[in-house]
Amino acid sequence: MARSRVGLDIGSTAVRVAEVAAGDVPVLRRAAQVPLAPGAVENGEIREPDAVAEALKELWGRSGVKSKQVQLGVGNQRVVVREIALPWLPEKEMRATLGFQVQEFIPMSVEEAVLDYDALGELEQEGRRMQRILLVAAQRIMIDALVQAVEAAKLEVIGIDLTPFALVRAVGTLDVDLDAEGQGDEAVVDVGAHVTNICVHDRGTTRFVRILPSGGRDITLAIARGLGTEDAVAERLKRGEEVDGGPTREDVERVALSRAGSFVDEIRSSLEFYAAQVPGAKIGRVLVTGGGSKLQGLMELLQERIPVVVGRGHVFERVKSALDLSPEAADEAEPLLAVATGLAIPERQA
Repeated sequence: MARSRVGLDIGSTAVRVAEVAAGDVPVLRRAAQVPLAPGAVENGEIREPDAVAEALKELWGRSGVKSKQVQLGVGNQRVVVREIALPWLPEKEMRATLGFQVQEFIPMSVEEAVLDYDALGELEQEGRRMQRILLVAAQRIMIDALVQAVEAAKLEVIGIDLTPFALVRAVGTLDVDLDAEGQGDEAVVDVGAHVTNICVHDRGTTRFVRILPSGGRDITLAIARGLGTEDAVAERLKRGEEVDGGPTREDVERVALSRAGSFVDEIRSSLEFYAAQVPGAKIGRVLVTGGGSKLQGLMELLQERIPVVVGRGHVFERVKSALDLSPEAADEAEPLLAVATGLAIPERQA
């Protein structure tokens, strides 16, 4: 039997697990989610570790996943991702001296950071051999809080990855040369409740990451404030539910899409920033996933304001689903499982 990996996605509104068996075509064996109490996780950071640990225990009981070893993802405002150039060194020396070389590039002390990098290639600069890297710096206290909450649920963290990297593995186009089609790089956008992750890549090689502190929750709050309803009611209205004595569907859509328009402009600005910073770079396609992507009219807004092909990211095209789900249930679950599934898919080996 193929060896499995377990990805654990701790979001702002729910915890989700995916167990994926390795192979030429990975198989999603098990998946489940359990909602989190409001405030337990805010903006991608643990606020109430006991509540998160209890939800994780329930998740394991519900999912049927036997392994206690998990791959975690992080993606919030306590993470900085930047492309920089450093003097070339062998990998062992580069990792040993990374903290000394990158302090000027990150807005936190290296002593307070967990550092990692991906090598992007070499270049010559004023006759000196240099190496381009994608530097990742995460605030150590945020990572520690995440790990402690998971360990309190009797789980073992065996790996921590950046959420945008996992998204590319889950839904990104890895084998097609978009440049050969005259299109450019691909952007994967995951719209969560509080955080939206954007990753631009070229056949799996990450070129740019931006993590926005906004998402579906902002739409909910706009409906609540704009139409004078409680947050819980606004969330139901956002999902298209009818509420007795509530505002009309037209009013809900007007307020929701007005706020969504500002949100889409943030995404577009991030992609324009990437294209402006990298000579010759352009975006050829945008794939969208995440629970917040289900907002009615959002995909149309994205297509209207971003002048490239915009489509949904499909996890079940990357992995074979062994879940016992109806087609309707699979469509509902697919956008929610991108992060957890991507975390469970091994990184490609060079």
